[in-house]
Amino acid sequence: MKFISWTLNEPSNAQFAEYATEVSPGEWRILNPDAWKNWGGNQKNFWLAFMNHHDKIYGVGLHDFGVNADGTIYSYKAGEGYPVLNEDETAIRWWMRDSLRFLVDHYPNIKWSLQMVCFDPSRVEPILDNVNGAQDTFVRQLKKIAELYLNRFPGRIKGIEMDFEKTTSRPRSAQEPEKYRDLLRRVKDEVCRPLGLEIRVNLHAMTGEYNPSWYAWTNYSTIAEADLDEYQIMSYDFSAGNTAPGPSTPVWWLLEVLDHVRNVLPPEKTFIGNAAYGRRWSLNRDRLGTAIAYWQLLQWQNGLFKHNAGQRNDQGEFIWFDQSFIPYCGFHDEESGYEYTFLHCYDRFQARFARLLPYNNSQVVYRGTYRNAEYITSYSKHQRAKFTGIQRVLTEATSTSGHISDAHSVWEPKDDLPGYTFYGYNTLPGQYLYDEATNSCVRASGAIGQDGRVTYSFSLSTPGTYRLIATVYFPYLNCRIPINVNGVDYVIGEDIPDWYPFFVNPSHHFFDCGTFSFSTSNTITVGVTQDSAQIMGFVICRDFEHGMSGGEVEYNVNLQVPKKRGSVLDGVVTKVDADMPDEVTLTAELIRRHPRPAIFWEDLFGPFADQEVENLTETNYYQRAITGFRAPNGPYPVDGACRGPLQNIGYSNGTWRPVAASGGDEAHVYCDARNSSAQLVLNREFSFNAHIEADIRALDSNAIYGIRFYARNPGTVGNGYIAQLNYRNRTVRLVYESGGSSQVLATAAMSETLANGLGSRHTLTIRVHNGRIKILVGAVEYINYSGSLPGSLSRGAHGVYANGTRIRCYRLHIATNDRYEPMEKVSAIVDGREYVALEEDRPYSYDELGYLVYSGFNPDEGLDIDIDNDYDNFPIVNIPSWVGEKNIRIRLVDAGVWLRNFYVGDGEEYSIAWNSDLEGFITTLGFIKNYGCKGVGMWTIGQEDPRVFTYLPPPND
Repeated sequence: MKFISWTLNEPSNAQFAEYATEVSPGEWRILNPDAWKNWGGNQKNFWLAFMNHHDKIYGVGLHDFGVNADGTIYSYKAGEGYPVLNEDETAIRWWMRDSLRFLVDHYPNIKWSLQMVCFDPSRVEPILDNVNGAQDTFVRQLKKIAELYLNRFPGRIKGIEMDFEKTTSRPRSAQEPEKYRDLLRRVKDEVCRPLGLEIRVNLHAMTGEYNPSWYAWTNYSTIAEADLDEYQIMSYDFSAGNTAPGPSTPVWWLLEVLDHVRNVLPPEKTFIGNAAYGRRWSLNRDRLGTAIAYWQLLQWQNGLFKHNAGQRNDQGEFIWFDQSFIPYCGFHDEESGYEYTFLHCYDRFQARFARLLPYNNSQVVYRGTYRNAEYITSYSKHQRAKFTGIQRVLTEATSTSGHISDAHSVWEPKDDLPGYTFYGYNTLPGQYLYDEATNSCVRASGAIGQDGRVTYSFSLSTPGTYRLIATVYFPYLNCRIPINVNGVDYVIGEDIPDWYPFFVNPSHHFFDCGTFSFSTSNTITVGVTQDSAQIMGFVICRDFEHGMSGGEVEYNVNLQVPKKRGSVLDGVVTKVDADMPDEVTLTAELIRRHPRPAIFWEDLFGPFADQEVENLTETNYYQRAITGFRAPNGPYPVDGACRGPLQNIGYSNGTWRPVAASGGDEAHVYCDARNSSAQLVLNREFSFNAHIEADIRALDSNAIYGIRFYARNPGTVGNGYIAQLNYRNRTVRLVYESGGSSQVLATAAMSETLANGLGSRHTLTIRVHNGRIKILVGAVEYINYSGSLPGSLSRGAHGVYANGTRIRCYRLHIATNDRYEPMEKVSAIVDGREYVALEEDRPYSYDELGYLVYSGFNPDEGLDIDIDNDYDNFPIVNIPSWVGEKNIRIRLVDAGVWLRNFYVGDGEEYSIAWNSDLEGFITTLGFIKNYGCKGVGMWTIGQEDPRVFTYLPPPND
């Protein structure tokens, strides 16, 4: 197992002048062998590592050569104003620091490499593109510098190390990885080979081809074509200064990186990175995580450090918070081998220690696990009804008549209206019986032959105009409950928007019917309901709010006064009470997201498999396209029975079989359309600008598949638009079909990754707004169409489509771009008071259901709102501290927020530190060895747990 590292923490020239001086090239005189004892911690440990363990070091990158955008090379430690070469490029003007020259002279067994450092797109891209000859200048100067260093350090300098780094949303062009490959080839051919040097490249950690996309410009398989001597993967900083706290190299991520390395790079030439340092992240203010060396962690843990404000006074001294110096212990993280330490934190909770609170007897928050970490979330909002000035609550009808279903439901909204129980009624149309003598249908005798009716008669002590809130149960997708209030007709469920959230999950809820005039004596009559909708009662009140919200969790917080060192008596250090802060900060570690289009429908298909449904097109949800009798027991005689009128219904065809999760594959719906076309379309037309997503996998080389959207003409298939992934010609297409004809509106060539990805699971997304159609695969937008349209986008049904292939669909998601649901807010509830936090400032209002009133593709565009879709620590509120137990609730005000950890700590400052130590180093090395890699690269000497060197073998063992 070979060990490489880099120089960053070496002593400055002024510091080193106290230790030694160069009397002639390669000859040094020691002035003060103990001078290193007065250097700073990182410099001191850097020096000790070389003094004591140089025999364990295989190679070192001399991190001393910065590269400008014009290709010139400067002294990275001194700054851009210090070019390495003199003006005519014949000699070294600025050498690396004296301490490094000393080490290179004294330890020839180490493979020393000249490391070229070029960070940021503004520097990297001009060199890749050879703008104004920048690449030519770089290669020329690099060769000259290498020649001069080889003359000064004969036999010591063994290689060139390329450390070009940038982050982009995606490569500027498909050729960008090739441009970097060609630059590496040029350095190899024009510099390294003529001078007998090796070449090593540092690469960001990637887990797949072009994944993550922001590092895709260094795609491994493309870089491997340069056939370099060594590759070094920077598999540290998974958790970085701008991310949530965590280990620099979590094992699950390391294994994904190693799997990809094994597939595309020669492991025997590849070093895998390990962080010698750690980071400390603030838990109650927006500050980047700061690097912390192992020696600094020990001093934190021994109570020798405390927090500062991150700024200095007029005398240049740090401003320190009024905190006690308190010793802490570090906890061992089994997954990564790291230590993590909480500094001035008084209580903390992982997700599993939260109590999930139900609402109205229903589970509304859930625990999940992602990347070995548990989190809590609400998948959708639920109604937390708020009534003001209740005049009367009607829980049970005073009378019923006609055809009433026996299938009544009962609901106790104990959190909304404690103490009340509502009873449901499903009023049905009167039944007809077939009369053979007259070949006609006649009403049945008795109650079942009469249309059902439910009456609520009640009195009010104070007549007036009040809000009428109906308690209802809505069935799948549709509802219609006609009522008459003191002679005024109203239909519950009519003229409500398609994105009304209680269509999605059929449920009991309170429906706002608006305001009505009420007298002392009143009557509400309910007529025939549609599609099994149920009326369950009414609330008459002065005001009402839906109160849409995610769920709540509860923590039993226990704060105690910490201890600190006291006086020393007879050689024993006493413990005394430390200062308790005046205030504590409540902090939640969260993933927040940008607003999402309001969801109407999302199907993961697992419940159908659990219910042993054999074909989804035989369900009401995805009704197959037929001409049939929509409602039974109608007034029309058909074949000796009474039926409703014939109607064209449904949009689906083919056999779509739900499959339960098994063998590592998620639940899905499967269709064999190798010899036909098939589509699974939700049995409802929508009148909104649609946002549709489908997670799909096709299994055959002849595949054409995708999303059918804005389908019309129920009872038929082959109408409307299709977003196609067409593997017969490797294109993404927008197609319109009508009456048996087909028209291709737009075509885009598949990327190489997508074209070679047949059999992989892809997320296909359709976004529509005011006649504009976008088609995306994953995050890549293939089609943005705003031309003429042969069909309407004003109304239609949506689903998935397949032709000539077997297909698996894992998720069908239908939403609207006409309303957006924020996914950002949380609140803390302490002593009965709620503190709402994290609402972003937008120029849009909220509607009564809590949606942002915005229609378009991106409500955050141009608003400078920073939500990074990663875990971050967000302080919610500062409150007075206490000693003892207190129950605190955290409410996920918005759905889609993930809560991982909850902390309570010092209101001035508290933090969490994560550090690798010997255990973390051993954990990483075990996996690196198992994958047959050349060795480990540790960033960087001077910050490490010094015990790591005791674990390393000599480089040639």
